[in-house]
Amino acid sequence: MTGRVVIVGAGQAGARVALGLRAAQFAGPITLVGAEPHLPYERPQLSKEVLSDPDWSLQFIKPEEDWRTAEIDLRMGCAVVDADPAARTVALAGGEELSYDHLVLATGTIARQCGELAGLTVPIHVARTLEDAAAIRERLTLGGKILIVGGGIIGLEVAAAASKACDVTVIEAGSRLFERGVPPEAASYLEQLHAKNGVRFRYGVRPVSASGHEVTLSDGSVESADLVIVGIGVEPPRGIAAMIGLPEDTPGLRVDEHAVTERSNVLAVGDATEQFSRCHNRWMRIETWANANQQAATAVSTITGSPLSSTPPPWFWSNQYDVNLQVVGDSIGDETVVRGDPDSGRYSVIALRGGEIVGGTTINSAKDMAALRRLVGLGVHLDRSTLEDPTYKLKQAIPA
Repeated sequence: MTGRVVIVGAGQAGARVALGLRAAQFAGPITLVGAEPHLPYERPQLSKEVLSDPDWSLQFIKPEEDWRTAEIDLRMGCAVVDADPAARTVALAGGEELSYDHLVLATGTIARQCGELAGLTVPIHVARTLEDAAAIRERLTLGGKILIVGGGIIGLEVAAAASKACDVTVIEAGSRLFERGVPPEAASYLEQLHAKNGVRFRYGVRPVSASGHEVTLSDGSVESADLVIVGIGVEPPRGIAAMIGLPEDTPGLRVDEHAVTERSNVLAVGDATEQFSRCHNRWMRIETWANANQQAATAVSTITGSPLSSTPPPWFWSNQYDVNLQVVGDSIGDETVVRGDPDSGRYSVIALRGGEIVGGTTINSAKDMAALRRLVGLGVHLDRSTLEDPTYKLKQAIPA
């Protein structure tokens, strides 16, 4: 319960590690290093409330006084440029060196850019930081034509906010919305929802060049825009793996069930980690608010010597217009079962693999999702006819 802890990255995961350690009565020095100049804040608000709520105000995870009371040394607006796992030190951009007994990497990810848009003279934004979201929020009030590159969750949330005052077109390289994140039944519903609100979609095309306020697409067509938003995914920051002696070409910092990397005294949490997902049956990065919190709790338990015994399946949510979308586990699976009537605006799509419930997607159906999160986590088997019966309460299948 003592020792020096240095946490690199002051986002959701890093902040929760620091606060969790103090809540667990960890008495050693804790230093939280963040590249952004702000106090730690939660990132989901950037593509949700920041863009859609006219009365929004920034909510920090904790006010500055609380960090001081907890005796957590905040180093905001400060970059880590190197690390020496053998000497157990990290070097800061200003030349300072910090020593540690436990190093926690919580760097998060960086938004992928679209180099083909370099010739544009109109603003180009991603939605990754507070500054990004504030700039988009201000620009949306001016109206005009908004071109969104990427039909994933960020692109759709921005589209929902922008459609209130702007002419919105979404460019998606795939054949439908959010191909890797939701089943076709949910994607079709989301497309219709956005179309009713004036959003236009282009599938199977991508930007190949740009000039002025026009973007040329791969089919030769041209789209004009007053603002371009890029939402084509994220990736771990370059060099983070190499700093602790791991290959740079890794898709993420691979961790075990205790959030420990291949370096025994180095833990990693949050979006940049690669972990094994039982319901997906593969290693993957899980880029969600819930996972950041869960991995933070896991790291705290590891550092304090009381390892957690279970890891819940991936879960995230999105609010678009008046629709609440929630996804748990592997939402695609090998087969899907539709539960309820999609036309009612309240239904679920349950994913199965060999009869096991491995994932689920709900539209305005919080009760189903509450049960599905448990069922996916436990690997429960149910037959199609039972799942299709809307009178059957899914919580009945949760083992006592």
